[in-house]
Amino acid sequence: MLLNSIAVIVTILSVVVLFNRRIINSQQWRATVTPLASIIGSGFLIIAPLLHSVMGKWALLAIAGLSIFSYGLGWIIRHNIEYVEPILQHQPRGSLARLEQLSQWCLGAAYAVSVAFYLSLFMSFVFDRVNIVDPFASKWATTALLFITMIIAAWRGSRGLEWVELCAVSIKLAVIVGVLTALLFYDFTTSTAWFAHDSIGDFSNMQRLAMLAGMLMITQGFETARFMGANYSAKQRINAVKYSQWIAIGIYIIFIGLTCPIFLTYPIVELNETAITQTLGQVVWVLPFLLLLAAAASQLSAALADTIGGGGLLRELVNSRFSANLYYMIIIAVAIVLVWIVDVFAIINLASKGFALYYLIQVLIALIVMCERNGQSRDYLKIAISVVMFVVLIFVIGWSIPVPHS
Repeated sequence: MLLNSIAVIVTILSVVVLFNRRIINSQQWRATVTPLASIIGSGFLIIAPLLHSVMGKWALLAIAGLSIFSYGLGWIIRHNIEYVEPILQHQPRGSLARLEQLSQWCLGAAYAVSVAFYLSLFMSFVFDRVNIVDPFASKWATTALLFITMIIAAWRGSRGLEWVELCAVSIKLAVIVGVLTALLFYDFTTSTAWFAHDSIGDFSNMQRLAMLAGMLMITQGFETARFMGANYSAKQRINAVKYSQWIAIGIYIIFIGLTCPIFLTYPIVELNETAITQTLGQVVWVLPFLLLLAAAASQLSAALADTIGGGGLLRELVNSRFSANLYYMIIIAVAIVLVWIVDVFAIINLASKGFALYYLIQVLIALIVMCERNGQSRDYLKIAISVVMFVVLIFVIGWSIPVPHS
């Protein structure tokens, strides 16, 4: 009962803090919410069972590696906001503009895939809590939720979506703080061994690396700041990328670390999208209910974040006079189709490849701009780091594989 009480009390206190008027009305926090919602939307719910099942006792090292690589990609996005966007404004028809447009088409497709994943995962959690095992019912419920999102997008546009997203992110962060606090107390009161559990399968190192590459999607989302220029300055968007990644990386590393002893005591026997609630429910009975609340908040806010990003992106690409609301609805319509033809773990890998292709082109654009500076201003270390990221992204696109759905 102590752990249950701690989880609930900390969650409530965190809600009070996050809904403070100064925080909720902060322009910088509003700018940070959209990329943050997208990053931890899927990650917090799916990352622990995925990494522990594939990497075992090396799960913490794996999330650290993913986080470092994703932060490098965030640096590329920040670089391109600061240096590439002004060039594109003055040279809208050059080779850089064509590369940018190509990358945006790739990203638009990836957004539609990710929206389908977020809401499919949300419905999986809901149906798991009410003990309904019916894939078709889950798909219909996900479709209905997507239609509701489409109505909000058509009625209120990005501001309406952003307000719902802001509330959802605040609730999600409060739940996460409550869950992490309960896990911390559990780990130290039980004194269970750390970094001693095995993966659920006998995978080769190459298979593990390929599956880890297929999890890139769980760290993405920071790029949504690129397409919020109509509402926020370049400095606010650069800070939004940085702050959202700091928060998300901190949450991921702490969460994976705190769940290491738990997955030793309660090993995964069946890997599916709701494995985290089944495992943590054996530790603290209130956690599955808090995670259901987190699922509702995180998946909804992440879906809205990518709908905002994808809709704004499509509007830029088509360059028409139609309202941005129409493009939000197009993203959602594509997501509805994907819900019916692809399973959840395959969606993660498919979205990872789509986002990797976008990042690949963004790295190429950054490299071109870096190399075109005169000899005295070139930073060869940054160029070398960008080349390494370029090579890793090629591996993600060509060789990543989904984790076996159990």
